[in-house]
Amino acid sequence: GIHVPADKVGLASLTAVMIDKGAIKNSKILSEAEISDQFADHGAMLSIAAGSDRISLKLRSLSDKKYLTPVIDLVVAILKAPAFDAGILSREKDLMMSSIKEADLKPEIVLGKEFDRQIYGNHPLSRSATVASVKKINIADVRDFYRKRFYAANSKITIVGNLSRDDANAVVDQLVNVLPKENSESFAVIDSVKLLDAKPLADRLIKIDHPSQQAHISMGLPMISRRDPDYFPLLLGNYILGGGGFVSRLTEEVREKRGLVYSVYSYFMPMAALGQFQIGLQTKKDQADAALAVVRETLDEFMKYGVTESELKAAKQNLVGGFPMRIDSNSKILDYLALIGFYKLPLDYLDSFNDHVNKVTAAQIKEAFNRRIQTDKMVTVIVGAQ
Repeated sequence: GIHVPADKVGLASLTAVMIDKGAIKNSKILSEAEISDQFADHGAMLSIAAGSDRISLKLRSLSDKKYLTPVIDLVVAILKAPAFDAGILSREKDLMMSSIKEADLKPEIVLGKEFDRQIYGNHPLSRSATVASVKKINIADVRDFYRKRFYAANSKITIVGNLSRDDANAVVDQLVNVLPKENSESFAVIDSVKLLDAKPLADRLIKIDHPSQQAHISMGLPMISRRDPDYFPLLLGNYILGGGGFVSRLTEEVREKRGLVYSVYSYFMPMAALGQFQIGLQTKKDQADAALAVVRETLDEFMKYGVTESELKAAKQNLVGGFPMRIDSNSKILDYLALIGFYKLPLDYLDSFNDHVNKVTAAQIKEAFNRRIQTDKMVTVIVGAQ
């Protein structure tokens, strides 16, 4: 996981932003503009971003060696010795702090941050960058984070394109060999599960005032990893409950029948550990309590009676029928393969996806939901409550 000091949240994101903003190559500085121009000259694009549990570097390039070779050489130079200029960091901090200030005015952002704080307790996933935490980050922090976290043994490399196996291996060798083999200094690895014990989950309701026209609501709990054996029953069940748009139970009961919400949905967000299950809705402030009551009633009925065979058949048809669209480009295939590598999923994950979906039974869905969704421990947060 991307764990940073509690008072310097935003360090991973800032480090990711800074990596390609200058490099030292052959004792000379490659400026941010020069790096950008060189990628553009070779028809290549590089993007680097920090997520909740990983930092991803994504490169798009032409596969012809006359274009690919200099592009890989440039990436190697960047990874080997990023410049980490203090002036550029100051600029990027200002941009991030301005973005945070703007985002924190939006009810959906307030909701997301408070919901994470409530369900994750003292776990790092509960934290989000603030103006204060970003302001504390200095260039030494960025350099130290890069030195400790960017090493070969901690990396996964995925390649999709018109390359031979030998050429692909050569690219991998270049990228791996430029990084230290192991981390240069030990650091504490946070136990994802034990930290939740510091704040046991319990059914609770948090209301936050906000001048928005609507009430924005989330309810749920942390409970799923990418390799969870219940993943496919939960996936199919959630499609029927609230993930299938207008054909879902929640939309039918809360929006279509009663007109209580503008939108209502549910989803699972599997991660390395402790990914969340969440039900979300937006409604008029004076209808929030009524909408929540119907959501709870719909969920309880779903848990008690399970899904019908016709609902299950329709969900399978949608997920299996839509699967080709999930892998209809190199970019999408790359993202899936990177996911397989990072989360250590079976190598045949894509080949067996439809088989796993088709094997799910209604009984498995009911059993998995009742075992995993603890309705007496779900946190509910309302932003814009009356």
